[in-house]
Amino acid sequence: MRKKKQDDSSGGPSWLDTYADMMTLLLTFFVLLFSMSTLNASKWQKLVTALSANLAKNQTSTEQQVVISPSSNTTSKAPSAAASDEGLGKDTKPVTKVTNFDQLYAYLKQYIEKHHLEGNVEIYKGDGYTFLSFRNSIFFDGDSAVLRPQGKVLLDYLCDAVSNIPTQIGEIRFYGHTAKVSATNTPERQAFDRGLSDDRSKNVLLYVQTKGIISGAKLVSEGYGEYRPIVPDDGTEATRAKNRRVEIYISKTGKSADVLDKVYEEINSSSSSRMPSSGK
Repeated sequence: MRKKKQDDSSGGPSWLDTYADMMTLLLTFFVLLFSMSTLNASKWQKLVTALSANLAKNQTSTEQQVVISPSSNTTSKAPSAAASDEGLGKDTKPVTKVTNFDQLYAYLKQYIEKHHLEGNVEIYKGDGYTFLSFRNSIFFDGDSAVLRPQGKVLLDYLCDAVSNIPTQIGEIRFYGHTAKVSATNTPERQAFDRGLSDDRSKNVLLYVQTKGIISGAKLVSEGYGEYRPIVPDDGTEATRAKNRRVEIYISKTGKSADVLDKVYEEINSSSSSRMPSSGK
């Protein structure tokens, strides 16, 4: 006699298992969509930062790093440090306050570049000194020795720098220069120009002296008139404009170029050698 086939009552049809798995996956997918729709920006940023840091650590080579501009789709190789500093010279770090003489040049140069004064102010750094040359038009009007407001602003900045290092300053010299004008090159005009250049350098000195930032004994002014031109006179106003200038020489302590003390020393030495000895 044929045996009855035994029914399998341990579970439902097989398609039901597949259906249940699909519903579970759909539920998971919708939960994921919901979680992304309520994204926490700060947590997401932390995640991105963490992933970026980890990626940087695992980078095997940095020689061919690629920089992608956020405003374009173009890429370029990252410049080397040497290329980035090209043309900046030794003083690459901004100087916010002068604490020693060697910072003076960088501090003043920053100001000149920031205010686009390169066409009117030249600055040079030498061994133990900083030298500045100003076009007369910054400090004075034509045939005038009265300081203009713009010139006072520049001198205020200079005084602020020097005020922090007065003991490191050996001497500050102020030089005034005019230009030769052939059409009016008379003895009277020469005398006027000589006095004008002297008055201009003196007034710049006196403005600095009134600030009380450095001993007046360290300040010297000289006027040269038309006799120290920096470019040969060719009769043009462009040439004359370059020769009309005020220069400031700031020397470091121990580097002073003042020869007056040497002259006095030689005179005193010579006088002492001529004095008769008091023999007994």
